[in-house]
Amino acid sequence: MARCAPVTDTTGGPPEDDPDAPAGSPPEGELDVPAASPPVDVPDDDADLGWRALAGSLDDLGFAPPPAAETERSDRAHPAAETPTATDPAATLSGHPRPRQYSRGATALILSQLVLALLIITGFTTTLIDKAVIAPGHTADIEEFVDVRDHPAYASDATISLVSVRTSFAPSLFEVIGGWLDGALEVVDIEEILGERTVAENRDAGRLQMDQSTQVAVAVALEHLGHEIMTPIGARIERVMPDAPADEALHEGDIVQAVGDTAITTAQQLSDTVKAHEPGATATFTALAPDGQTRTVTVTLADRDGVALLGVIVTTHVEFAEPPVDVRLHIENIGGPSAGLAFTLSVIDALTPEPLTGNLDVAATGTIHHDGSVGPIGGVPQKSHAVVRAGTDLFLVPASQVDEAIAVAEPSVSVVGVETLDDALAAIEAHRS
Repeated sequence: MARCAPVTDTTGGPPEDDPDAPAGSPPEGELDVPAASPPVDVPDDDADLGWRALAGSLDDLGFAPPPAAETERSDRAHPAAETPTATDPAATLSGHPRPRQYSRGATALILSQLVLALLIITGFTTTLIDKAVIAPGHTADIEEFVDVRDHPAYASDATISLVSVRTSFAPSLFEVIGGWLDGALEVVDIEEILGERTVAENRDAGRLQMDQSTQVAVAVALEHLGHEIMTPIGARIERVMPDAPADEALHEGDIVQAVGDTAITTAQQLSDTVKAHEPGATATFTALAPDGQTRTVTVTLADRDGVALLGVIVTTHVEFAEPPVDVRLHIENIGGPSAGLAFTLSVIDALTPEPLTGNLDVAATGTIHHDGSVGPIGGVPQKSHAVVRAGTDLFLVPASQVDEAIAVAEPSVSVVGVETLDDALAAIEAHRS
């Protein structure tokens, strides 16, 4: 015979008495019942023991039914089948206990708990594949990543930190709702981050950008200290926007070295040369492919607010001379170029005897370019939240994004917008004094 396992529930508290609950055994004399039979001694079989275990568990949790009350029964047609024995009013003639009735309040409470559990499961298992959630990451002191060889390296008691963000692709429904409610998070369309890349391709691109950023940062730091390291040779295509004029004509990794007869050595030169054309005009681009082959392509430029548009994101590509000092940056699990400024400051700090920041804990974000200029980055509000949580003294950000950072970080943290490495060094010096 099947055995019923004890049932537990965590909903707590006894239900309120329900005036509509079925009453217990009828008052004596109300029913037309034959003389009572002798009580039947029914042993506790498996079903009976299982029911009692169930009832006992529910009683322990406060789900006991309301006390039996005497009431008049109207269904007199079959009294023998429904009349309890004289010795046990709570038992049926079969000898088993009469099923207990539970109040509406208890039933509603149990159902609400089940619905809540279902909603929680749905929230965690349902994903939105077209969304991404950007959240604050952390600050990390770059000194521990800097490896200087064949030259003295100087430690500092203060910190120069990079700032990261965490991005969740195809987040759960709860993550998206949390992003909409939490000012520290941002929910964006996944295309804004990936474009036409997959998540894996975006991760690989981020690692490549990090490698290039550290190489440029070390070179900029060494040039600041008086060494000639870099020679710009063109504008490197980092991304081609979907359906843009450059789509299918130029590719990621191409280095544009000429537009028509105009030589191109920097990203800014390419931008200025394209904008000098009329919208709708054609332009011829000479590009060096990653495999070393040079090709020429002709593109019809688009119109964006009356300005000619090529539709690419570019950086200046440089060739590096052998550096006089071997400096390496060992970074793991972080991608993208946004820590360039922080890397440059940290390398300068490591190669100079006097601490660069004094006793200041400094965080910095922004790309660094071969000429020392600082470029904009993404996730400024989230990075600002991370800086506040870290208790940083000074936060350096690209000048064009300083208002975003101030809105979150001040007055907890001093925020300064910078356009160049020299601006960043001046801001540190001003806050040291």
